[in-house]
Amino acid sequence: MALGKCAVAVGLLAIVGALNPAAAKITQYECKFPYEAARGGGWIPEILILTDDDVKGEIMVFDPIIKHFVGNPIDARLSGRTKVRSTYTWELVFRNKGQGGRMIYTFSYFSNGQPAKMKGEPGGYRGNWSAEGTCKVSKG
Repeated sequence: MALGKCAVAVGLLAIVGALNPAAAKITQYECKFPYEAARGGGWIPEILILTDDDVKGEIMVFDPIIKHFVGNPIDARLSGRTKVRSTYTWELVFRNKGQGGRMIYTFSYFSNGQPAKMKGEPGGYRGNWSAEGTCKVSKG
């Protein structure tokens, strides 16, 4: 029975996409980066969701770090694209117990099977943290 509902949903998505091609320009990345204390003790998120809406020109990113400091998704931007790689960047400005700071993040997804890469750089400080992970990509 569930398979039948899935087929109906896929059919409806195909019809909507055919009637409104603009609706088929959203790419969502759901990525996992294994936790390692050596990677900044949590500054690289274990889970990342990034949505790239070509129609609206909006790119939004959300992860547990953003949830903790901001509470809702924040803007990101496309900083580079080739046939196999899409790279996005964003800046997280935060305040915690009277202290403030910022982290500059870079995320790259590779469509050729290479691991996704993420880097976090603390603003105003030397050094950075990075990780490799896996992503599930959906287009709609």
